[in-house]
Amino acid sequence: MSNTPKIQDDSVVAPVAVRAAWLADGSGACFAPGVLVLRGGAVVAAGSPESIGVPGEAVTWVDASDSAVMPALVNAHTHLDLTLVPRIPEPEHFFQWLGGVRSARLSMSADDVRQSVIAGVQRLDAGGVAAVGDIAGTHALQASLVACADLGLDGCVFEEVFGMGPRVPACLAAMEAMTPAAAGGHARGIRRGVQPHAPYSSDRRVFEAALRAGVPVSTHLAESVDERRFLADGSGPFRDLLQSFGLWDGTFSAGARHPIDWMAERFRAASTGSAARRPRVLCAHLNDIDDQALALLATLPIDVAYCPRASEFFGHAGHRYRAMRAAGVNVCLGTDSALNLDTPDRITTLDDLRLLMRRDQLPLSDALEMATVAGARALGLDSARWDFSLGPVAGVIAVQLGEHRAPADFGKTSTAPRWICRPAKP
Repeated sequence: MSNTPKIQDDSVVAPVAVRAAWLADGSGACFAPGVLVLRGGAVVAAGSPESIGVPGEAVTWVDASDSAVMPALVNAHTHLDLTLVPRIPEPEHFFQWLGGVRSARLSMSADDVRQSVIAGVQRLDAGGVAAVGDIAGTHALQASLVACADLGLDGCVFEEVFGMGPRVPACLAAMEAMTPAAAGGHARGIRRGVQPHAPYSSDRRVFEAALRAGVPVSTHLAESVDERRFLADGSGPFRDLLQSFGLWDGTFSAGARHPIDWMAERFRAASTGSAARRPRVLCAHLNDIDDQALALLATLPIDVAYCPRASEFFGHAGHRYRAMRAAGVNVCLGTDSALNLDTPDRITTLDDLRLLMRRDQLPLSDALEMATVAGARALGLDSARWDFSLGPVAGVIAVQLGEHRAPADFGKTSTAPRWICRPAKP
């Protein structure tokens, strides 16, 4: 942020000035009270009222003096196609819940999926989200690409694949057909990527082919201790689940100490010989991490999408996101699916940000970074658009504070955000 802003006189777009109870961004800056001056979707001034002063030309003032004002948010991991699926009763075991999700998806028509994705995008909008990492299940890829583009969202739609057992040859052929051009460039807008679902549901060869394809890659990783057991010796409930799905043919190669070790081997096998060209992988959850895995994680091209409310839903405690951040890992926030959330009207990392502040006493600066610039980095976006430095901004939202007006008390708020400046369509 600049404390000595200058409004550009050569623009034909009239500026808008926003008064805020406090103003904060993903770079760690915070002004209470604050003023943000925008012109045509770009920040031209941001700071305290004293530093802004009186603009030297006519401006339109927006009063958000009862609200916190911040950049629009990033939801780095969600499943929009599950938005309208009836809530699945909380299971005794995670693999049982996965079976319920699979059954629900099999019962959905293509139009059911499309309507569910549209509802999900609408709930992203209701939550002040400007960029998304969506995991598109069966029939959902094109529906999600269209719905996200129609709203002007940045980010990536990852096509989910279950490449295990008899499905391996078809998945490998599909990976061979993928090209960076088909994924879309790094300009603004929604891109296409691929997600081998998880190490217990996609063969190592499928992962390695995805890493070589040159498109954005995501996966679920280290989600539960059962995953560690399966990768070690091929036993446990995930083997039973694969057998029930008809995806077990005995060709799975076990022997990994931990899912992070398994991923490290996939990077080595898929290596092009240039560390600079190694693809990054956006890995969701990472609930099961020991010290040895954490040390290895910090050396790998992995971004972590932590979904706090989803972790709580499945009974995981003590997530090591702070240790990961201290080790230099880029940790951002996601929501997982609407099936795990306590906010039926919105799908937004705003509520996960507030949970971390309330539960863990995480400072606002750290929580807001995870919900904005860290997510932008993980999705390959320009993270500068998620702070209030001078220039284009991804969007601006305001959140009414009520009695909890101090920035440190933001975790105690619960209201939905409202848009001050929506993202412009590319």
